[in-house]
Amino acid sequence: MRKYKTRVTRKVINDALRKRRRDESLRPGGGYFYFGGGEAVNWLTNSVRVQRLSDLTLEQWLEEFDKLLKIDKKLHKRK
Repeated sequence: MRKYKTRVTRKVINDALRKRRRDESLRPGGGYFYFGGGEAVNWLTNSVRVQRLSDLTLEQWLEEFDKLLKIDKKLHKRK
């Protein structure tokens, strides 16, 4: 039996963030995507430089979110 990979869409990514009880959402930019809303409105870095959503898997998108969240928390601790 073949396994079908779920197509990566903004809705799929944002639904995954909601399951984590996050208020942020993935939004399109010009040649990149960024996380907006929630805590991300105050992040110094919130963008991911990819041309297409499908350049990353859902797991990779969530890893990018976690990485940006971690960077922000680290920067705010320095203040």
